[in-house]
Amino acid sequence: MAWPPRSLDLTLVDFFLWGHTKALIYMLPVDSEEDLIAHIVERTRQSLSHHSWLFIEVGGHTFEYLL
Repeated sequence: MAWPPRSLDLTLVDFFLWGHTKALIYMLPVDSEEDLIAHIVERTRQSLSHHSWLFIEVGGHTFEYLL
C-alpha cells in the first residue's frame, strides 16, 4: 500500500522537529554509539532543566513565548 502524499501522521512540525533535533545532536563530533547516546541524554537533561525553571518562574502558566 502506498503512503498517502499528505498523511496526517507527518506534519510540517514533525519535519522541522526532526531536522532541528538532528542539528542539535550532531553539533559535536560523535565517535561511537555510546557517545551519541550520552550526548542525547545530556541535551535532554539540559532541556528539561531549562523548561522546568521557566515553568517555575511563570508560576505554572504558559511559557512558550520565553523559549
